[in-house]
Amino acid sequence: MTQPTNHEANGSHDHADSAEQDDFQVAVTAVTRAIRAINNDQRGGDGAEFITHLIATVAANLGSSAAVTAGRPGSWEAAGVGDLLRSTVGYDDEYLLGFRTEPVEVVVNSFYELDDLGMFETYEASTSHIGRVLFGDRWTPSRDRLSLEQLEQIEEIEELLVELEKADCGTYEQRFAETVQARLEQLRADDANRYPEHLTVTVRFAGDEATSNDELTDGWGSDLASLLYQYARETTLLPGTATAPDWTVGQRHADTVLATGHWPHLRVPFLAHYGIPATKES
Repeated sequence: MTQPTNHEANGSHDHADSAEQDDFQVAVTAVTRAIRAINNDQRGGDGAEFITHLIATVAANLGSSAAVTAGRPGSWEAAGVGDLLRSTVGYDDEYLLGFRTEPVEVVVNSFYELDDLGMFETYEASTSHIGRVLFGDRWTPSRDRLSLEQLEQIEEIEELLVELEKADCGTYEQRFAETVQARLEQLRADDANRYPEHLTVTVRFAGDEATSNDELTDGWGSDLASLLYQYARETTLLPGTATAPDWTVGQRHADTVLATGHWPHLRVPFLAHYGIPATKES
């Protein structure tokens, strides 16, 4: 049998600020007060149920039963807690979300997503097309054959396309968030016990510098955030179009957008008159 650690036994503080109570002591005080109220018929339920639901709620907020014992999964304490959790939330955490009190958070970097989908290539294609229309054979990707006046002209056009990029990013974020929420409602309609009404999901869009990659939700997990992220990534309508990404093997999303006539500059009034090429330009 292990002995209580010092902070468990005497409530010593791990924090530099001695005025701030240790988490263990805060939890002990709250649980003691709750079970004392239960035993005095001042609160419903029973002590064992309270403890069981408390641990299940902690596991749900952490994201899995395994997260509770991740610090020392092979200990006898971990085995006991694991047995308790399996009897409450199921062997595969199938009932875990019913105990969650914190929102499930999906963290997305829309710039990364649009870049991975190849959407920025479409703005470059618009610039290249307009450059050919304006300057003919003088236009090259390096622009080294353009005069200063022509360089200024194409830079003004690029500024308009950059503003469109920003607007499209906002549109994509709105569509992505709506897709996540719609998918949650579909899951809830199919299995209300697993995805109860009180369960909420938030979508946070992180800037490319403000949030580390480790915080971003990935699509490889089996947790709800990962499932919702992957679904939204695959089905959210691309900006400037009414279609989802084309995941056909070997197909580039940018090619699909341009092939269907959705050239970005057509949505900029000052640039729309440049039209589109008879065949796709590289």
